[in-house]
Amino acid sequence: MELLGLSLLMVGVFVGFGLLIGTLFGFFGMGGSFLVTPALLVLGYPSTVAVGSGLAFVFGTSVIGALRHRDHGQVDYKLAAIMTAAMTAGIELGKSVVFFLEATGMADLVINVSYVGLLALVGLFTLRDAWTDESDDESGASLDLAERVQAIEIPPMVTFRGDVRVSGVIVAAIGLVIGVLSGFLGVGGGFLLMPAMMYGLGIPAAIAVGTDILQITISGAFGAFTYAQSGAVALPVVAFLLVGSALAPASVRAPRTSSTRTRSRATSPQCCSPAVLPSRQTNWGTSTASRPSTP
Repeated sequence: MELLGLSLLMVGVFVGFGLLIGTLFGFFGMGGSFLVTPALLVLGYPSTVAVGSGLAFVFGTSVIGALRHRDHGQVDYKLAAIMTAAMTAGIELGKSVVFFLEATGMADLVINVSYVGLLALVGLFTLRDAWTDESDDESGASLDLAERVQAIEIPPMVTFRGDVRVSGVIVAAIGLVIGVLSGFLGVGGGFLLMPAMMYGLGIPAAIAVGTDILQITISGAFGAFTYAQSGAVALPVVAFLLVGSALAPASVRAPRTSSTRTRSRATSPQCCSPAVLPSRQTNWGTSTASRPSTP
């Protein structure tokens, strides 16, 4: 017996996997998109379908979160517009690379190796952050990086919420690079974009979270649409993954934190997804006493 072209066994596998991802999404703040693409590759799906389905899953899981963060007033639409435009171009470029590699028969190998390298880098960064004793010097280093970036005056200069003034060219360049990774690997890019906005640009944490999830929603929709046009989205698979994700316990939420030490871990790259914003005082003096609802 089949359901939407999938055997009942595979339906159960995808719903169960979606449930696991939904639990991670709510508790740890990890969107789970970085799990979907390699899982589909392991199951034997073509690399283009794995990437396209991963982007479709990103879009589906981020819509509700974007609406909730908008209700909290935690979105900088100017920043989101620049990032989204740049990421859209990057996604198209990343997609072109995937289809080129598919034509040469090297797509699976290159994408798998890229995934291993990227996740290893993120993991090492997270371990370094966890092992490093929290100190004023570390906070100062993050702030100094943002100040150096803000000091680069390449027109046009754009002022964002929180009185952050940064070159629009730099913001677009960051969005373009992350967009290429998103289109190439099928990830949302939140675990890369959040640290870039907070530590690289100096955007207050609450604004960075809301803006991040909005642009991920838009860029994920665009990426899924472009891959779908080429028939590279497995809609039944995405549907069952989303069903499983929706079944995740509503009580599962990111833990509230108040210590500076926990703040450092919560904003490490692997946990910097739009699903979580711990209560804390940010380095830039912006109080985020109330934690927004998570999707």
